[in-house]
Amino acid sequence: MEAVLEDNGLKEFIDTDILKPTSSDAAALDAWQKKVAKTRRILLEGVKDHIVSSLHKKASPYIMWKALIDLFQSSSYHRKLALKDKLRKNKNGEGRQYSKVPHEVFPVQG
Repeated sequence: MEAVLEDNGLKEFIDTDILKPTSSDAAALDAWQKKVAKTRRILLEGVKDHIVSSLHKKASPYIMWKALIDLFQSSSYHRKLALKDKLRKNKNGEGRQYSKVPHEVFPVQG
């Protein structure tokens, strides 16, 4: 997602919280609003549907990005176990099941 934002020249909006320009400069304000809208759209399109609702309410792309970082850099033990289990199931593929006895390594045909 960072690469897409960088390719569009919008990475600065997730690196720092860029303040809204003063209302006296209409062209700068319009350009800022378009860039913020595009950044928000890229961030929202890059996540799954169940995450969109929690990001949509954030005030700026920078805050949205920080929320994503907090969500996906979770270091809880439970999350690691869930990911390990998912990886094991993906590797297992083809309908084979492994024995539940820890010392046995051989697949059991099911």
